[in-house]
Amino acid sequence: MASTTGPAEPQPDTTPAAPVPGSSLSVHLLTVEPGDAVWEVFGHNALLIRDAETGFEAAYNYGIFNRFSAGFYLRFLKGRMMYRVQAEGLRDMLVTYRRQNRRMWAQELDLEPARKVRLARLLATAVLPENRSYPYQYYLNNCSTKLRDALDTVLDGALRAATDGAPTGATWRRHTRRLSASHPLGYLGIDLVLGPKGDEPTNRWQEMWVPMKLRDTAGALFLTRADGSRTPLVRSEELWVDSTREHEPVTAPSLTPLFLLFGLVAAVVLSFLGYRAAAGSTPGRVGLGFCGVLWGGFCFLAGAIMTAVHWTDHEFMYWNQNVLLLSPLGAGVALGVFRVARKGRTGTWGRRFVLGSLALALVALILNLVPATTSGNTELIAFALPVHLSLCWVMLGIHRMEHALVYGDSVSG
Repeated sequence: MASTTGPAEPQPDTTPAAPVPGSSLSVHLLTVEPGDAVWEVFGHNALLIRDAETGFEAAYNYGIFNRFSAGFYLRFLKGRMMYRVQAEGLRDMLVTYRRQNRRMWAQELDLEPARKVRLARLLATAVLPENRSYPYQYYLNNCSTKLRDALDTVLDGALRAATDGAPTGATWRRHTRRLSASHPLGYLGIDLVLGPKGDEPTNRWQEMWVPMKLRDTAGALFLTRADGSRTPLVRSEELWVDSTREHEPVTAPSLTPLFLLFGLVAAVVLSFLGYRAAAGSTPGRVGLGFCGVLWGGFCFLAGAIMTAVHWTDHEFMYWNQNVLLLSPLGAGVALGVFRVARKGRTGTWGRRFVLGSLALALVALILNLVPATTSGNTELIAFALPVHLSLCWVMLGIHRMEHALVYGDSVSG
């Protein structure tokens, strides 16, 4: 008897599919707003990698340095600082920035699993002992540009292609000024030594040296997927640490009138002391000597530094026109004014140094007024030029009085 049972039907495969590599990973771009210290006023950032399957979590921070390490300040002077990248725990970062009263933003990046795996491997390789140190440059190779470059690598150049275009109308100096305005000494110091390269226009790619600019740029970026669809790079954005601080300023302050006011006040004080010194007042001579030596010494020191940087790697300080305002001739100015304080009369070389310093300051003014050679030193011109004019007027006025006295003596004889 023939069997009526047909061939067995294939049973469906109930074996669970292997998870896609990287599907358990998440990537967050962490952005920390400015703090109090001069190295904190520009903000900070890190990349957080989490693995839901293994429980792994690490924030990769490219801003690690040690001010007390051997040779740190010598490397700083040479422009050859070495920073390092370090994997940190998120909990410690949250505690630190809450204590510092600094906001922390977290943007989850909508990367494909394969790109997440690639980014995790790139960062894990970066923190290996043989790789973790890197040559730091304020604008070109800092904590933010390292993250920018890592993201651009795993995005196969899409980030740079979308942002490395026309200038935005801002410059390196403009962003530096707006972020350092809350730190007066830092503002003055950086603005003083920043050369004409700092006044070159920047585009969106270059502006991501500022962590908050990287955050904003990432938040506005759309990616094209393999299927042709376009999706935002940032899936979600959250505030993980709040702060009572004001947000970063949007524009750089305009301080030229304030600098001019201080310059005029200094000029009036020097002129008064010069008048008293010419009248034979001992306090006037001492006061004039003190102020003149202080100003001349500062000019000499600043001018020497701005000249010496050409033998360092501080390329953003090269060809600084401020050397015309604060020149090494200040040493001669200091000695010339000191002679007045000590002997009550000027010397030929003292007058020459004062006139030479004024002439250089006028050259700086002319260069600033010519569009092809203008630099971002209007504030310093507004302060320094009245001081140079006042010292010149004082020294030449005392000399004229000396001449008049000598001429009067010869006539009466």
